Amino acid sequence: MVPAVVGAALVIAAWLTFSQEPDPAVRAAAPEPGHPPSDEFVAAIYAAAERGGRLYDAGRYADAVPHLTAAAERGFKVPQASLGDILLNGRGGVPRDTEAGIGWLGVAAEPETLSRIETYFGRVMTQLPLDYRPTANQIVDRYAALYGNHRHRVACRLYGEVVEDLRCLFVDEQDDATGAGDIEEMVVTAPVITVPEPEFGQMPSGQFISQVYDAHSRGADLYKEKQYKEALPLLLAAAKRGFKWAQASAADIYLHGRGGVPVDLEAGIGWLGVAAEPRTAHSIVEFYEQSRALLPARYTPEAVDAIIEAYRAQYANDQHRVACRSDAFDPSFSIRIKSVRCHFIDTVTQCRFAEITPAGDLTWEWQCPPLRGSRSHDLLQ
Repeated sequence: MVPAVVGAALVIAAWLTFSQEPDPAVRAAAPEPGHPPSDEFVAAIYAAAERGGRLYDAGRYADAVPHLTAAAERGFKVPQASLGDILLNGRGGVPRDTEAGIGWLGVAAEPETLSRIETYFGRVMTQLPLDYRPTANQIVDRYAALYGNHRHRVACRLYGEVVEDLRCLFVDEQDDATGAGDIEEMVVTAPVITVPEPEFGQMPSGQFISQVYDAHSRGADLYKEKQYKEALPLLLAAAKRGFKWAQASAADIYLHGRGGVPVDLEAGIGWLGVAAEPRTAHSIVEFYEQSRALLPARYTPEAVDAIIEAYRAQYANDQHRVACRSDAFDPSFSIRIKSVRCHFIDTVTQCRFAEITPAGDLTWEWQCPPLRGSRSHDLLQ
């Protein structure tokens, strides 16, 4: 019933094993000017932007260039800025190309963009000889005419409460009934809980508890079936009440952009940080520690601490009358062993400390059957 959050070692290995990635060429046909791109082309550009960004953050600049170029040519601003930095400085053995570097940085610094991109480009321009600046402006204008995001039906918007980031999406990408291509908005605002939520710190109603348990159960099933986009709103409903496996599963989806959900490192590390509080699973703690160490440099320790503090203030389990207990039986820390259980304390009259005998050994487990009328309880009948 609880999602099998991927173990830290396996997740991180799969996340950053670049040497085993396929050839980065975008094989899908590019759209004609002014025409919407195909689904295959959209997916290929998103993949190129993500791979290029990871390779750039890992310092593998030469390997990143073809990925970044594919996305930069469609108006994706962070790949443009990263490519400009590589070419301007000749990073990783890539031949230095001042003109291309200025051009890519200039188009990346168009509105709306990241303040750190604007600052970097402004510093580059002030360091140029005065007699070269008119030429540099002409270069930027030429790149903007060719590679401005609006020319390629791409929209960009800022996000992130602590670490500012920029997300670019094809405006023609349709997703179910949204018609806007903004997957994040769809999954976050989906109406999972239909009964009134309790005031902060107040006892929840039986209907509310049942709906949270049901969302947790359905989200776990969908996550296990790798239907990540469908699982996310259900997991978030439980994660916001302090359920740790739901929090860690949502973090995994955000950190890796699973199932077409846009990568959101701030949300990912925030959910993972609150899931890794005391009385949690060993595998969640490992996943958190290793994921935190692999964040890009802009996620300074101070910034990450601020993100996690904000998530813990809102979503810690004890803030929502939810208790979490570690199981006594977790011999291997297997990715399929659920070693922490959370429940609303207001169902405590239905809970008991029961003797169980896994593998013939005596041990104890805290058991809390769900409320009658909830899906997870009915499945047990």
